[in-house]
Amino acid sequence: MISRPEGTTLAELQGRFAAALRASDDEADAAAARFAEHVDGDGLAPAARIEVYRNNVLAMFEGALARTYPVLRRRVGDGYFRGLARAYRDAHPSRSGDLHWVGRSFPAWLASYLAGGEYAWLADLARLEWGCEEAQVAGQAAPLEPAALAKVVPDELGDARLVLQASVRLIESAYPVWSVWRENQPDAPGAPVDFSIGPQRVVVACGESGLVLHSVPEDHFRFVAALASGATLGTAVDESGVAIDHLPALLRWLFSAGLVTAVAVAGSGERRHEEIA
Repeated sequence: MISRPEGTTLAELQGRFAAALRASDDEADAAAARFAEHVDGDGLAPAARIEVYRNNVLAMFEGALARTYPVLRRRVGDGYFRGLARAYRDAHPSRSGDLHWVGRSFPAWLASYLAGGEYAWLADLARLEWGCEEAQVAGQAAPLEPAALAKVVPDELGDARLVLQASVRLIESAYPVWSVWRENQPDAPGAPVDFSIGPQRVVVACGESGLVLHSVPEDHFRFVAALASGATLGTAVDESGVAIDHLPALLRWLFSAGLVTAVAVAGSGERRHEEIA
């Protein structure tokens, strides 16, 4: 039972309780002591009763983080992941009633927390998993058929813009994070990954069949990134360095993967703008 002393508002009491729940491990005892005077332990010490709530809150936070980063958790093990979750929560306690978003700052926090160490690459793995998380909650539009490009006048093809799915996320790493992700799926053996593979670039998207991760060459990655930024086909080719003779196959892949939702054409003469869908 919680009592509210005379002169204490409900908001103040709730604030003290929340502070006791959110306190870091180092501050837990002091925070509990400040709130203990308001608690009737009913046979259980007030601080111990508060600790029950703290443990529940921490378990829910850790559970939400584990569901967002299952590959990272499997890779480092439950114990190490639990330690990361607690340290992360101290720096970034949940600010929302929706626990889905508690992991938003985890990749950036990991990059700082693990900087210079042998596990620094885990920050990139976390960025990949957060990209997957964002892709799965993004809106999904009907994919465009490749024949739509045939409607564009050849002379205007270079000025056309391909509109990509809102779920598309682009993750670039100096480490083979896509291989790590693939080897640590529930149906995979979790085999060690040879880091001599080197950098990997991943296009993440969520289609009708669910989440799909495409490991692509650097020039293809740059091409998709340019399109995602709103560049025209001509500009995307120039910026990415994609060979012209590779462009047809690259475009076929974009359409067959369901990543294109519209073709926007802007004519220079009449400044017309048309979306082909």
